[in-house]
Amino acid sequence: MRGMWLCGRGELWEELEYANWLRRTTDRHPQVAVHLLDTAALSPQPDSRARARAAQWALHPAPLTVPAGLPPAVRLTALALASHTSGSTERGDMSALARLCGHSPQQTAELLDRLVASQTLAVWWHDWETDEIFWQLPSAPRTGH
Repeated sequence: MRGMWLCGRGELWEELEYANWLRRTTDRHPQVAVHLLDTAALSPQPDSRARARAAQWALHPAPLTVPAGLPPAVRLTALALASHTSGSTERGDMSALARLCGHSPQQTAELLDRLVASQTLAVWWHDWETDEIFWQLPSAPRTGH
């Protein structure tokens, strides 16, 4: 909490309380005592899949290479997919991907179509029952511009 530099910024403490991340037990500045409510904040250790994905990125940092000139929204969608790509066929949650990119699921579907049209993805499909999306990378990696 010290690293967040919240000292003297009461409105920021209030926001964290409102979001149920913590509860202040004292309200005196500069020292504030808090009780953390979000257990994930207590142990920010990534799971083994996240560590494996991070290692994959370290070895192969660009699983999806987007051609130059595509709009930022398409590039952001490719980046979000790349963060969840470690093999040739991957999957994720459409709602989560849309939230990550700041778009509606319909807009995200259009952006995924544009990634296929630019040959960044070979194909993608949406399982409407589970709201999962699947994507496949092209067989030959593209080179960036």
